[in-house]
Amino acid sequence: MSAWKRWRIAIPLLGLSLLLFVPAVFGAWAWWSENSATYRTITAFICLVLAGCVGISLSIGIKKTEDVPWLRIGLVAVGILATCGLAVVRRSV
Repeated sequence: MSAWKRWRIAIPLLGLSLLLFVPAVFGAWAWWSENSATYRTITAFICLVLAGCVGISLSIGIKKTEDVPWLRIGLVAVGILATCGLAVVRRSV
């Protein structure tokens, strides 16, 4: 697979991951002192999962491969879905 094709896959995943990661980190920083310990723990875990999604998205574009990296694409999708579920749990706390 050429570098151009890898980056064509990686850029939308990276954009979506960053679109979620940046506000999560900003929100954690801005309202850290106002939230409970449980809320902060879930928020920190959300930030970690999204940071992993950003890293995996970058690895799709950087790492050379012969085939489409379905496993890494799936990991990014699962990470984003997991953070959505954690956000629902966090809202109920």
